[in-house]
Amino acid sequence: MNDVRRRITGDGAISGVNIVPVIDLCLVLLVILLILSPMMDDAPVEVTLPKAHISKEEQENNITLTVDPAGNMAVNTTPVDLAGLGSEIRRQLRTRDPNVVVVIRADERVQYGGLTDLMKIAKEAGAQYVALGTRDIDEESKK
Repeated sequence: MNDVRRRITGDGAISGVNIVPVIDLCLVLLVILLILSPMMDDAPVEVTLPKAHISKEEQENNITLTVDPAGNMAVNTTPVDLAGLGSEIRRQLRTRDPNVVVVIRADERVQYGGLTDLMKIAKEAGAQYVALGTRDIDEESKK
């Protein structure tokens, strides 16, 4: 019989290479890789991240931008509108340390897009550090 895949030469050697076992091996390795890759995504070290507390001194040095769901804003105790926000932050930054943090305290119902606009305005006004305010851990545990 004349088999296309195998040609036996006159001395009995097989001249063709059978690649089916190589393909089988590659597929098995691919399946193993697909099963193991999600497990290798985890960090090798287990950590518990710390909870941050802000001391009263640090809170007093910050510039606080407060926003309610209706869009009313205040920089520290000065009510401002969106048009005057940048100039008020600039004025507050002139009287403080250049490394002061502008903390944006927004109601949880304020949309994320509005917060990014406020961060951009604060950065353009000259703020080096902008942070989002959250509830104090100690105050939450006392309630």
